[in-house]
Parts: sequence; C-alpha cells; structure tokens
Amino acid sequence: MDKYSLQKFIPKRIEFIDKMMVDRFHALSIDKSDEKIARVMEDPFIPSYDTICGVYCIYRKSVLDVLNGSITSFSSYEFETACSSDKLIIEEDVEDVLDFATVVIIASEDKKYLSHYFIGGNSKKLNSILNVCSGFPTSANKKNLNHTINRFKEDVSVVENMDYLKSILNEMV
Repeated sequence: MDKYSLQKFIPKRIEFIDKMMVDRFHALSIDKSDEKIARVMEDPFIPSYDTICGVYCIYRKSVLDVLNGSITSFSSYEFETACSSDKLIIEEDVEDVLDFATVVIIASEDKKYLSHYFIGGNSKKLNSILNVCSGFPTSANKKNLNHTINRFKEDVSVVENMDYLKSILNEMV
C-alpha cells in the first residue's frame, strides 16, 4: 500500500466495472427486472433498486476458482488452462447455474461511479476487488475509520497479490 498514492484509489466508473465483469470475469449481464433472478433481487441487503446499474452472474469455474483462491491469478498458466475447459452458457440458461454461481450487483448514487455493491455468494477476493474499486474510504465514521482503512489496505494487498491491482488503477481489464 505504501508504494501507491491514496489519490490513485478513487471510485471507479460504472463503465469500467461493467467491462471488468463481462470481459475479465466472463460474467453474464442480466437485466435487474429479469424474473430469473427475482429471488436474488429480494435479498434485503442489495442496494436500492433505483441505484442498481448492473447485475452479473459469474459462473465460469476458472473465474470462480481465482475469486475463491484456488487459482492465484488471472495471469497464471493454471487459470488459462482451466479457462479453456470451462463450459459456456447463455443468458437464457442463467437459472441453471444460480445455485453455484456468484451474483454481483453494482450500484451508483450518481450513475457514474461505483458507490455500492452486493455479492450473492462467498468470494473474499471479489469483495476485495470491488472494495478497491469503491475507492479509498473517506466517509467512514470516526470511530471505525482506522478499522476501515486497515481493511482497505488488506484488500489492496489481496488484489495486488492477484496481479490485478495495476489493471484496476489504470482501468484496464
């Protein structure tokens, strides 16, 4: 963290997050009003419906393995090999994979920059990636600010160890 200026950690644009989800994570983009994900959209922890800018289903085993830590990074040979044997689906078949897939909902108060997100499923590395994309915490309450900053630094370290931090900072997928 020390080698990166805090100014570099600004909230990322929704367009970048969308591109990252679709191009890097090979996620299916799903309309937020699609009946196939109605059960997910009923979760009380999702962002306000009006602020939701994207709903994504990450289902490819190779990507889930990176996000769960079984594979170290997207640039590894192990990932490339696993990725080539993934089975692909189309949006119409998304219901078939919801039981094991990770659903991601991104939201923005201003429709320009990431302000909130929801991850339906367990993925610490994905949480770290999206937390870094949310930008350096500035509005945490004073009581929890040190804890929030330390958690952010840990997330930066996780993303850096995945070899993905520079891509986020430069908004390159």
